[in-house]
Amino acid sequence: MQWLKNLLFRDKPSIPDSLWQACVARLPFLDRLGEADLARLKALCEDLLHRKTVTGAGGFLLSDEIAVLIAAQACLPILNLSLDLYDDMAGIIVYPDAFIIPQTEVDEAGVVHEWQEPVSGEAIDAGGAVVLSWEDAEDVDVPGYNVVIHEFAHKIDMTTGVPNGYPPFFPDWHKDLDATEWRDVFSAAYEDFHEHVELLESRLPEDFDDTIDAHAAYYDELAAGLPLDPYAARHPAEFFAVASEAFFVHPEPLASAYPDVFRLLKAYYRQDPLADPGRERRVLH
Repeated sequence: MQWLKNLLFRDKPSIPDSLWQACVARLPFLDRLGEADLARLKALCEDLLHRKTVTGAGGFLLSDEIAVLIAAQACLPILNLSLDLYDDMAGIIVYPDAFIIPQTEVDEAGVVHEWQEPVSGEAIDAGGAVVLSWEDAEDVDVPGYNVVIHEFAHKIDMTTGVPNGYPPFFPDWHKDLDATEWRDVFSAAYEDFHEHVELLESRLPEDFDDTIDAHAAYYDELAAGLPLDPYAARHPAEFFAVASEAFFVHPEPLASAYPDVFRLLKAYYRQDPLADPGRERRVLH
């Protein structure tokens, strides 16, 4: 942790080049970025790690490598926006694996249900932290899945309050985006995806139990045919966060299934993950 400790005493912190190159090599979805994009991403990471604390919890030993890996993924969505979108975040807390948080849900009859659930990440609103499971954050090879990008998409969505799947538009960046079109496109896509997940779940056995390996494997087999993780069907805010992580790490299924959602995300994040400006950089190296 020597490098992170040194941040406290530097006016202009700089991630060592060897550490940065090792980080980029660990994150295959950064391959599409050109040299200028990577340099800007590195500068954003340095600013984020200078402004915000990254803390291990539950006995987790944080390292420089882990802090930079998390920062790179957190900063990717704001690469062409601003780090100010994370001003409301108190810091980043990292557990070694899934952690337990209380859940509350009100059913159609108005009955309140409360339970404890293990989660891989949580973005806390009203100035709260982003909390991550390193076991899940470390797994960057699952197509379309990225818990860091997911939780930081929630933080962007929370900029104007409780997350609802409608992130704030800013005049300098989003003058060509229309709030009504965003609502219509995302609402239609969410409803369509929700129906696909309900159809999938209707094929599960009556005694389905996701703690049973064979049942979980069968569910994963069915879910592999979906363009997004089924978690996106839980709530419009989750649909936005899941669509955002897919947009950055495995965009092809999203672009094929919901081209208008992909188009709006491309305009919102001001990035095109299907373009490949990094090709020249890879050839030269």
